[in-house]
Amino acid sequence: MPDAEDGKEILGSLPRHRPNIESPRRAGARAAAEKARTEPAAESPREASRSELAEIEQLAQTGAKLAAGAATAGLKLAGRAVGGLGRVVGR
Repeated sequence: MPDAEDGKEILGSLPRHRPNIESPRRAGARAAAEKARTEPAAESPREASRSELAEIEQLAQTGAKLAAGAATAGLKLAGRAVGGLGRVVGR
């Protein structure tokens, strides 16, 4: 059996490290990733319109809640007034 020092191992003389050659596919993927990191993604018109619609929807919900709160307060006040009149008239 030959020694490993002779350079003739079981699988032949394989290199001890990989060469520093990068495949074109990996080089292209790395370049695309670096380009994506350096350039901020522009917001598409469809996404912009969705965000505007979301803001409008939130504004409408806030307005509806405010109107419902005012109506509730008005009904409570009207109920108290009617109850007060009932007590005065009922005496």
